[in-house]
Amino acid sequence: MRVYLTHCSKEKEPNLKGTDIAVTPDKLYTNSGIQQFMERCQEKNVSWAVLSDLYGVYLSSDCHVWYEKHPDTVTPQEEEIVIEDFNTKLDSYDEIYFFIRPESFHPFYERILKKTMLAGKVTTFENIECIEKA
Repeated sequence: MRVYLTHCSKEKEPNLKGTDIAVTPDKLYTNSGIQQFMERCQEKNVSWAVLSDLYGVYLSSDCHVWYEKHPDTVTPQEEEIVIEDFNTKLDSYDEIYFFIRPESFHPFYERILKKTMLAGKVTTFENIECIEKA
């Protein structure tokens, strides 16, 4: 089984800010690069998620409220929580394909991908055309 991931973005739906409305990631993130990733995954009918600085692995079916968390502000303890969440939520997958958007790929995400016990299952890519049904 394969899952596709990408990293979160600071651009989020402004109408959700300050509300307690929980939504799926495709409704929260508004950055064009992440939107293209989510649309491609949906059109190819593949499993996907977003790596969030706050929530860890934000699966396509998960609902969360609007948040503000820059990767520079993630503490070592929070980073460990994100790594553990990555390990737990993605352990059942044989392949983890991580879509890198170079213009916003922070060293925090690279650390997660290297420190996870699932690092051997992770493949990174930058061409959205690589998203295909396995």
